Amino acid sequence: MKSSSLFTATVLFVASNISYVQAFSVNHRENIITNKGSPRRILQSNTVSEKNAIQIRGGSSRPESSMTLLSAVPGWVAAAGVAAPIASMFLSLSALPTIQNIIKNKSVGDLPLMPYSSLVANSVVWLTYGILKKEVKVWSCNSFSVVLGLYYFASFARFSPKVADTLPGSISQHVLAAAAAVFASLAVAVSMPRTKAVSILGSAGVCICIALFASPLAAIKTVLRTKSAESIPLPFAVATTLNCVLWSIVGVLDMKDINIWLPNALGLGCGLLQIALKLIYGDGKRGTTIQMA
Repeated sequence: MKSSSLFTATVLFVASNISYVQAFSVNHRENIITNKGSPRRILQSNTVSEKNAIQIRGGSSRPESSMTLLSAVPGWVAAAGVAAPIASMFLSLSALPTIQNIIKNKSVGDLPLMPYSSLVANSVVWLTYGILKKEVKVWSCNSFSVVLGLYYFASFARFSPKVADTLPGSISQHVLAAAAAVFASLAVAVSMPRTKAVSILGSAGVCICIALFASPLAAIKTVLRTKSAESIPLPFAVATTLNCVLWSIVGVLDMKDINIWLPNALGLGCGLLQIALKLIYGDGKRGTTIQMA
């Protein structure tokens, strides 16, 4: 009953966020293209003023094109801007089957805790960053990820050893690291000017985001030793790759924010590496069967 209730609540939350992001994007697009005649009249008026000013100065009466100021992003980039927050929500949801298996088996096996502790820290930092920059695409999906991250962490910790190489470290270390990220984000946002706070949170978010995307690789020694990639969750790797592709496009071509596209470009590489390891080694059991045959 708890799993079905959580799934229902999750679906409703995702649906509401999808509607909100789509409505925001549509309104933003309408503000650009509404009243097609008005921008032309404004442009003509501005062009005449520019011509008069240039002629008075004795210069050329040929003005630079002002259409570049009104040009919107391409349609496929705008579509990526709508899809990116949705992809982030599904990236957070991709770990749900893994957590359900942990609860069912009452064991974490060789799975690392880092994906879930870094998800909490990463989401809080980017939630604060998005609020300060007033970027609905950023804070909407990260508010959702904070809630899921806390659920994942608590569920994992119930059935995990206190200390293990695959975590890595100890549960208490992960708790302290995540708590430090949360309190530091809030302290920076409250105590510093907005511009400086955005810069600091952006830099911190880049580091934590890279740790999140690369976190399944914490078990890479186990993968190479056992010739099994069972400790790398495939849904998370695939969702990471898709998510990073979309945010890289949005970060470069729409938001033009290095704090957005840089970690996602690096995360894309991490996601592809995880998929490659999964394809090469599989879950171990299947690979052993093939070798014996």
